[in-house]
Amino acid sequence: MSRVFSPAGLADTLPELPSGARWWVGYSGGLDSTVLLHAMVHLGHSGERLAALHVHHGLQPDADRWAAHCEATCRRLGVICRSVRVDARPGRRESPEAAARRARYAAFEAALGPDDILLLAHHADDQLETLLLRLLRGAGTRGLAGMPVSRALGAGRLHRPLLGWSRAALHGYASATGLAWIEDPSNAALAADRNHLRHAVVPMLRARWPDVSTRAARTAAQLAEDAGLLGELAQIDLGGSRVTDEEGVLALAALPLATLRALSPARCCNALREALRLRALEPPPSAARLQEFARQLGEAGDDRRVGLHWPGGELRCEGARLWLLSRLPVPPQTTVTLRPGRCHEDTCGHLWLAPATPGGQAGECLLLPGELEAGVEVVYRVGGERFGRGRGRRLSALLQSRGVPAWLRPRLPLVRTGGRVIGVAGRHPRLNPQPSGTGATWQVCWAPAPALLPGLEAPQSRVDL
Repeated sequence: MSRVFSPAGLADTLPELPSGARWWVGYSGGLDSTVLLHAMVHLGHSGERLAALHVHHGLQPDADRWAAHCEATCRRLGVICRSVRVDARPGRRESPEAAARRARYAAFEAALGPDDILLLAHHADDQLETLLLRLLRGAGTRGLAGMPVSRALGAGRLHRPLLGWSRAALHGYASATGLAWIEDPSNAALAADRNHLRHAVVPMLRARWPDVSTRAARTAAQLAEDAGLLGELAQIDLGGSRVTDEEGVLALAALPLATLRALSPARCCNALREALRLRALEPPPSAARLQEFARQLGEAGDDRRVGLHWPGGELRCEGARLWLLSRLPVPPQTTVTLRPGRCHEDTCGHLWLAPATPGGQAGECLLLPGELEAGVEVVYRVGGERFGRGRGRRLSALLQSRGVPAWLRPRLPLVRTGGRVIGVAGRHPRLNPQPSGTGATWQVCWAPAPALLPGLEAPQSRVDL
């Protein structure tokens, strides 16, 4: 018999909400999220402490009507409702379902304030479908662990309090309390894998094994425990190398090659998989490609560079380190002239001119009087450049001697005036020479693209070599 849903039962599954934080309910207007929102109100959560977040994907003709329904329901319940429109158009090789999920979770993350908790209405049947889908796609231990009950999301946390109840139990509560909800017609389209499982496969399984959702939940819980143990083993195998800092913020993007090469291929794969997870490089590479990379890593000599590129990121060997990177931007090949009052944006970041502060900071790319009048250009490497005023020295030799990673070198915006390269945009104390003379009036500022930050912000001393 299905477990009966009640607000009192829901209360037992909710985490403690920190002082000053807010509950958010991901509210689509469908059966599951309507039950969750109604039960939260029944528990006495209202006012500034509870809000509903409706994501308007714009994928269905009735999307506007659904948003209006959600706003009207929230008004009746006395709940704040925020409706967010997103761009859910799929990217290259991305399914419509994956694009909608990506856009939806980005909206969730943007809405959460510090310590806020987002409640999603996934239930036991959703968990069963997820487990079956991932099994059929060949997922590993972590994938087969299903949806976690709770995890970090942006500045707050995501929590799924309904995983212990079936869809039938939620339907029973909604019917008994007279709730009205939206039926999304796309949920009946059998072309989608999840819908095919829901309407054609799961009913057959439930007819033979009525408690199939409970069995799947036990399996997912066991695999989640196993995945945790594999994560602990990975941390041991990485020898203390930190992929994130003490607060869980992205900090280190390089791992010692010697440590990885000392592992068996299977343990190397496990360590890399955990590092990629902590670096949030998603989607991860396939198991076959990661296994092949681990094999090449173990066989490659110190002078051979091995790399792996996939839609979610890149692995690059260089010297004694392995860099874990998001997909790197392709630098533009056009020359851009900078002028005061204008900001230039390209694939590698934002550039602009700002008045130089008296005294300035070491490493700023400063302009001497007259250089602005001569024209300030930004270019990217094509080879053969010389760096510095006067004859200077070969830029390639300087970048190598200063330890700039090879993957970063072609993506540094070079500042040129009077036909010669005088510095690198932004603050790079190891590269930019102090201008001869005094009276610098302008500085070239650069906000790099996030993908370049590991090579700019992670000093070599933080890499365990």
